[in-house]
Amino acid sequence: MENAISILIVEDEEIWIESLHRTLAEFGFSIAKTVTNVNDALTAFGNCEYDLILMDIHLDGRNSGIELGKVVNKLYNKPFIFITASHDHHIKEAAIVNPSAYLIKPINPSSLFIAIQNALYNFQNKHTAVVKTGEDDFTSFFVKQGNRYKKIDWKDVAYLAVGKNYTGVYNVPDKIEYYIRSSLQKVLQDIIPKQMQKYFIQVNRSEVVQLSYIEEVANGEVKTAFRSFPISEAFNKEIRNRLNIVS
Repeated sequence: MENAISILIVEDEEIWIESLHRTLAEFGFSIAKTVTNVNDALTAFGNCEYDLILMDIHLDGRNSGIELGKVVNKLYNKPFIFITASHDHHIKEAAIVNPSAYLIKPINPSSLFIAIQNALYNFQNKHTAVVKTGEDDFTSFFVKQGNRYKKIDWKDVAYLAVGKNYTGVYNVPDKIEYYIRSSLQKVLQDIIPKQMQKYFIQVNRSEVVQLSYIEEVANGEVKTAFRSFPISEAFNKEIRNRLNIVS
């Protein structure tokens, strides 16, 4: 199974720390450490194992997150996300240290997940992050495999299936089922981008199929080229409507 992407949190407001912990856990990310001040952050950068940093621009009552960003760039070469307010007048100054993404307060689950995906994508491709005040759908996601990150496009996902403490995601080009350490309902609600949710349909309590991969509906099953899925009575009407089955 893929490794969980590990997050180092640098934030000094307890209300946001609690929210980040809860939401990251629901998405299946692991938390390497949480620090609340500059000195502890500097220590954690060198001593912790982590894949990405979530860092508030304002620590200790000043915009010291920007100075910390300079340290990360110079010494550690890790992606980091600046957490900031939409009215923050330090954004232009923050851009100089080239964060991999921005996360605007108040933070909601979808924007957090998207910011992490954007950060991994921008860091790997050496792209410049931009501030976006609205939610920006990201049509792919990353899973960690050893020391690398595998990008998977949602258009290539044939089906999702519940496993033990994870959701399996079948990627057609690779013919491999990857894993998201999150519940199926969380994936459907917050991880599949809003613009693509209409292309997926739940066929029973534990399985979801992308409409474009359905080849046949027969004998109480939805059939794809990869496997078949039993249709639960609770989802039968919706399936018939979505597939325009009239008889």
